[in-house]
Amino acid sequence: MNRRRSGALAAKCVQVAYHRDTATWVAFAALFAFGILNAALGPVLPYLRRIEHTSYLVGALHQVAFAVGGMTAGIQASRSNAPRRRVIIVGLSGAAVAGLLLGYGRTFFLTMTAALLISVFATAALIRVWALLADLHHRHRAVAMTEGEVAVSLAGIVTPAVVSICAATALGWRFSFVIAFALIAAATVSVAATRLPDSAQRHTTDTTEPHAAGHAGEHRHTHRRTLTTIFAVVGLEFTLSFWAASYLHDDIGIAQDTAAGLVSALYAANLAGRVLTSRLARKLPPTTVLRLSLATALAGCPILLATGSPALATIGLAVTGIGIGGTFPLASSLHVAASGRTADQALGQILTIAGIGQITGPLVAGALAQAADLRIGLLVMPVLVVLAATTTLPARAGDQPTGSAPP
Repeated sequence: MNRRRSGALAAKCVQVAYHRDTATWVAFAALFAFGILNAALGPVLPYLRRIEHTSYLVGALHQVAFAVGGMTAGIQASRSNAPRRRVIIVGLSGAAVAGLLLGYGRTFFLTMTAALLISVFATAALIRVWALLADLHHRHRAVAMTEGEVAVSLAGIVTPAVVSICAATALGWRFSFVIAFALIAAATVSVAATRLPDSAQRHTTDTTEPHAAGHAGEHRHTHRRTLTTIFAVVGLEFTLSFWAASYLHDDIGIAQDTAAGLVSALYAANLAGRVLTSRLARKLPPTTVLRLSLATALAGCPILLATGSPALATIGLAVTGIGIGGTFPLASSLHVAASGRTADQALGQILTIAGIGQITGPLVAGALAQAADLRIGLLVMPVLVVLAATTTLPARAGDQPTGSAPP
C-alpha cells in the first residue's frame, strides 16, 4: 500500500512539473515572430514622421490603428473557437505581408492601413498562442506565459537594432521589414509542421492555481479588476515603447539613428524583467510578483523623465523596462484564472481591453506632447503604474470571487 501511495505521489509530481515540449517551443517561436512586428512601429516612427511630415499627435494615429486592429481581433476571438493552428498560420503570414506595406507604403494612408492590418493578423495569432500556452501549462500558466514574453522581448531587442543598422547603410531602414518577413515566414513554417491542441473547455472555478491556498487575498480577483490591470499595464508598455525613440531624440538630444537603436535597451530590460519574473513566479504568487514589477517600473520613471543626460535617460529606460517586462503575462495569467471562459475566449477579452490601453496611453501622451513637450506627455506613465497597482490590492469581501464567469 505504501509503495502504491508513493507511486501515485511521484506520478502526481511529474504531472505538475513545468515542462517545455515541442508545442511550447513552437509557441515561443510564434511569439518571437509576433514580437518583431510589435516592436517595429516605435523605432520607425521618427522616419515615418519625417517622410510623411506629421506631428506628434498625427504620428500617434499609427498606434491607434494598431490598437484598433488588436481590439478587432480580440472581440472576434472572445466569441469564436476557430482552429488554433490555422489562425496562427494565417495570422503570422498576413502580418508579415502587411509589414512590407508599412515599410514601403510611403504615404500616411498606406502606412496607417498597414499598421491596422499588422495588428489584426498578428493579434489573431497571438491570442491563440497565449491560449495554447495557458492550456498546455494550466497550473504553471504564469511561468509559461512569462517565458513566452521572453521570446517577445528577444524580438524587441533585435528589431530596433536591425532598423538602426539598416538605416545606417545603403539598404535603408525599410529593408528591416524584408528581414522581418523572412524570420516570420520561418516561424510560420514551424507552426505548420507541428500538431497543436485546440481549445480546451474551462470549468467555472479554477482550483489548480499554484499558491491558491495559504495566501489570503492573493487570488481573490474579479475579471473586471484583472481587465483594468491589463488596460493600465498595456497602456504603460506601449506608451514607452512607442515614444521612446522620439523622446530620446527630441528631448534628450540623442542622434536619430542612435535613438532608434537604443530602443533595443528597453527590450533588453523587458527581457531581463521577464526572465526574473518567470523565476519568481515559480515560488511566489503571481499577484506578489506583479506588485514587485510595478514598484520597479515606478522607480524608473523619475530617472527617465527628470534628466537631460543620455546616460541617465538610458538607465531610467532600463529600470522602467525591467519593471514593465513581466506585467502583461502576469496580469493575463490572473485573468485567465479569474474567467470562466475558455483560454482562447479569455485571451480575446484581454486583447480587446489591451487595444484600449494601446490607444489611450500613446495618444494621451502624444496630445500632451503636442500641447507642451514629450517629457510632459510621458507623465502618463507613472499615472498608469499607480492605476495598475491599485487593482492588485486585495479584493473586498463583496467582490465577485475568482473563477466566476463574466456576464
